Amino acid sequence: MKRLLLSMLLTLIVGFVSAQTVDMITALNAIGESIVYTEYWDVSSSPGGKSTIGEKRYVATLKPVKNRFGKIVGFDALEKGSGSKKISYDYMYNKFDNYTHPAYMSAAANHAYAIINGVIFYLEYFESTSSFEIDAVWIPSIPKDRASDPIFKGGKMSELKSTDLMKLVKDYFSEMEKLQAANPYNEVEQNEADVMKFMVDSTQLTYDNANAAYWNSPEGQKKLNQLRKPRVTLVNDTGGDFLICFGQGVSVTMKPGEKRQFSCDNGKINRGKIRPNSTQLDDTGVTVLNLDGSNCGATINASTLK
Repeated sequence: MKRLLLSMLLTLIVGFVSAQTVDMITALNAIGESIVYTEYWDVSSSPGGKSTIGEKRYVATLKPVKNRFGKIVGFDALEKGSGSKKISYDYMYNKFDNYTHPAYMSAAANHAYAIINGVIFYLEYFESTSSFEIDAVWIPSIPKDRASDPIFKGGKMSELKSTDLMKLVKDYFSEMEKLQAANPYNEVEQNEADVMKFMVDSTQLTYDNANAAYWNSPEGQKKLNQLRKPRVTLVNDTGGDFLICFGQGVSVTMKPGEKRQFSCDNGKINRGKIRPNSTQLDDTGVTVLNLDGSNCGATINASTLK
C-alpha cells in the first residue's frame, strides 16, 4: 500500500510542470550562446495528459540578434558544424509581440516561436495566443554546471513528456499578458519601438512601390497580359519519352501520359535529343510548337507535332 501511494505521489510530482513567466529577451540573455539545442519535429499533446516528443532533426546553438539600439529583437539558431541558420531572423518577417517583454516572436505564414522553461516552441497555424498548434520543440542539452540555472527549470525531456504542452504554452501566454500590462513602455522604449515599426513599414512601402512600378511598366503590363491568357497544355500521348527544350536552356523529358502547361505567347518549344554519354538533352533547333498566341487555352497532343 505504501509503495502504491509513493508511486502515485511521484507521478503527481513528475507530471506537474509549470511555465516560468520569463520574457524572450530575458530568456535569451540567460541561455547564452553556448547551450546546444536539438530540434524534435514530431510533437503531440493530450489534454490533461502526457505528451509525445520524437524525431530528432537539427542540432544548433542560439545567437541573439540586436537592433541599432542594442536591444535583442530576435535570434538565429546556428547548426553545429555547418553554421547554417536553421532558425533565421529577418526584421521584415520576425517580430516580437512586445518590445520590452516579448512572449513570442512571430514568423512568416502564421508561425511563431516562444521560449518557455528554456525550451523553444515552434508554433504553426498561429492565429493568437489561444489558437495554434505545436509543430516542434527545441530542447537544450544542459551542462552539469548549469543544471540548477532557473531558466531551465521544467525544461528536461522527461518533464516535458509528462506535461500537457498545450496547457503549458497557453498558461505561459496568459501570464505574459499580465506581465506586459504591468510594464508599459517608457518614453525611450516607445520611441525605439516606433523607429523599429517605421523601418518595417517604410521597407514594405518601398517593396510595394517597386512592385507597382514594375506592373505598371510596359514590361509588367505585357507580363500581366501573358498571365491572364489561358495556357497551352501539351500532352505526351506518343507512348514513349518526348524530349523538349524551351525557355532559357530548359530541357525536359516528358514521360508517357505526362502533361505540361506553357504560356501561350512566350517563345517556342523545340525538339530535344539525348547528349551522347549523358542524361542531359541538347536542343535540336527544330521547333515543334510555336507559342505565338494562336493556341491559347488549347490542349495539344505530342503525336500531332512534327
